[in-house]
Amino acid sequence: MYTMKLDGQLLWDPRVKTLKVSTPELFLEVNRAGSLRFKIYPEHPLYAQIKKLKSVVEVYQGAKLIFRGRPLDDELDTWNIKNILCEGDMAMFNDSVVRPYEFSGTVLDYLTLLVSNHNSQVETSKQFTLGNVTVTDSNDFIVRASSNYPNTWQEMESKLISLLGGYLVIRRVGNINYLDYLE
Repeated sequence: MYTMKLDGQLLWDPRVKTLKVSTPELFLEVNRAGSLRFKIYPEHPLYAQIKKLKSVVEVYQGAKLIFRGRPLDDELDTWNIKNILCEGDMAMFNDSVVRPYEFSGTVLDYLTLLVSNHNSQVETSKQFTLGNVTVTDSNDFIVRASSNYPNTWQEMESKLISLLGGYLVIRRVGNINYLDYLE
């Protein structure tokens, strides 16, 4: 059974009539943020508490967290029903910029640099702790550089995933977001 929470409060449970949302659709993707869409009615107790880019929406399958993200859009239709679109936590790497740099070292060191740079630019709730890194280069030494100002996600995608493969995975333990880079 699936349930949803908004900022830690129960948002949707199919067993509770007062906590009704309509047409929830969850899209989970590999090496992407994923998304969640749903409609919420004006009579829902949490209707007015959804804050764009601030609230946290979580989807659980039983007790397991399978999606965590933030509302991007909350369009109103003719009957004041909110159409909510949420992006997954991986999209928070779009909120920071990578300044021009030159790097040489291990994959772990490079990802540490990117995550530390990201964390220095965003609020605590958008920060990540580097977790397991099992992707390596054949000689355990990479060279990367940029003279542009891409966001952190663009840099991870173009300079890690596209060149070395692997999977970026976010897992949440307690109140900490861990970023794993796995073969």
